[in-house]
Amino acid sequence: MRDALARSEEVIDGLLVLARSDALSETEAVDLAELVRESLAQHAGAADAAGLGAELALEPAIVEGDRRLLGRMVDNLVENAIRHNEPGGWFRVRTAQDEHEATLTLANGGPVVSEEDGRRLFERFFRADASRSRRTGGTGLGLSIVRAVVDAHGGHVAATPLPDGGLEVTVGLPLSGTRGTV
Repeated sequence: MRDALARSEEVIDGLLVLARSDALSETEAVDLAELVRESLAQHAGAADAAGLGAELALEPAIVEGDRRLLGRMVDNLVENAIRHNEPGGWFRVRTAQDEHEATLTLANGGPVVSEEDGRRLFERFFRADASRSRRTGGTGLGLSIVRAVVDAHGGHVAATPLPDGGLEVTVGLPLSGTRGTV
């Protein structure tokens, strides 16, 4: 009963985030690298328990946006990289910016993801392997929340299955002060 209730709360929370991402109310300059550090600290116990090795290349990546929503986006990506990995696996996170945009790239090892599943990962409630997702507690909303937050901030996101297993997700967002300009 507790598990079912917790799962229902997780779905409701995810749906509320999706609804809130439709309209940004308060924005500020936010460093994606800082959000990654915060998320990694929050999930360090799970990463350590799984024996995951992390490779970080965190350069400033300043965007204009809703800090809470962007934090949720980063948190979903970090949590997925840990949850959908293999014991003793790896993940790598990189943030950077150029003259046009800030990028966040997160890659992780794990099971092989088919090209077809890779194209559907951002759909609401889609789970590439339903039995594995049930075991790991996923709702199928994590990457759809990522896409909704990215869209609300005028960015783009793509997921690329890696040939040896795992996934690479790349988010591109307009730099702080450039949103709405071309």
